[in-house]
Amino acid sequence: MIERIQKYRFLVFLCVLPLYAYADMSKRVVATVAVGDAPAGIAITPDNRFAYIANDNNDDLPNGNTVSVLDLKSNTVVATISDASFNQPYTITINAAGTIAYVTNSNGATISLIDIATNQVIGTINGFDGPSGMVISPKGGNIAYVNNYGGPIVGSGNGTTVRVVNLNTNTIIGNPITVGLAPASLAITPDGAFVYVLNYVDGNVGTGTVSIIRTSDNTVIGTIPGFSGPFAIAITPNGKYAYVTNFGSNNFSPVGTTVSVIDLKSNTVSASIKLGTQPSGIAITPNGRLAYVTNYNTLYLGPDFTNLTAGPGTVNIIDIATNTVLCPVLVAGASPDAIAISSDGTRAYVSNYSSNNVSVINISDRMWLKNICN
Repeated sequence: MIERIQKYRFLVFLCVLPLYAYADMSKRVVATVAVGDAPAGIAITPDNRFAYIANDNNDDLPNGNTVSVLDLKSNTVVATISDASFNQPYTITINAAGTIAYVTNSNGATISLIDIATNQVIGTINGFDGPSGMVISPKGGNIAYVNNYGGPIVGSGNGTTVRVVNLNTNTIIGNPITVGLAPASLAITPDGAFVYVLNYVDGNVGTGTVSIIRTSDNTVIGTIPGFSGPFAIAITPNGKYAYVTNFGSNNFSPVGTTVSVIDLKSNTVSASIKLGTQPSGIAITPNGRLAYVTNYNTLYLGPDFTNLTAGPGTVNIIDIATNTVLCPVLVAGASPDAIAISSDGTRAYVSNYSSNNVSVINISDRMWLKNICN
């Protein structure tokens, strides 16, 4: 997994807003739901009934490796799943049929399979090393790609591969696909033709890269340079653009403050958008009009790596047509990490890593999306 300790100078949030903007937007949070320790990845079932949250157990609590199941109608946790196979659960991926949730165990070598009908772990897929992300091909839904960030075999952050998985047999197939250093996350195009892999490297300015895998032969056909701790990626529904959060360095300086936009036709960076402190998770609305980005904003405020403090958790909104940041800023919990949006586009769900809860945000009303954040 990507380590979750940051040491930076305290930075002023880049979007300067009047106080009433935050107050009004706080009303958009319709629920705050307590989950497990250090919630990270979150995924919503295709029928919008449940969200599954991977609790990363950053505090190494006994029996703290869990997955929370959130009922989206009542905004309550209806199940907490524990299993011996869980080892710092980090991301959740749900198949198109809504029958299986795949949990990456970032401190181990496996992916755990949860039967959504029973909320029981029904098996594992073995042969990874610090898996931190998974995507399922829309072509048939029986092939998946998993990035190895690095774990017990090569060490955290030293991975360089992506593995291909046959979901019919739940086995790894083919040879490892070599990408860049510390592949942190990945996304697949809507047509299933390409997988874009974020290579975190060391998080310093410009050292991160994106590897492009052609799925027809599982060959890396190109590398896009110039990212700064690339952390999460989302591709627009029309397959034209990818949005990449630049989190910054786990060596604690510099801090990331931007989202990069990749033109998928030319595979070049076409825009850089300034946001808040440590852009982390990103999700795009089903209609492709808006991108929602969490700002982790958790910094050391004291000397010599002391006084780690979570600042105000926020979510920025990007107008995809113009790549402008819209105001006001949405309010979340402490250290907002991942974000998922319901398939009807009415709710956003944010996992708050430090406050151990999930913020449920109403995004159904578009009338308030008028102001550009200068």
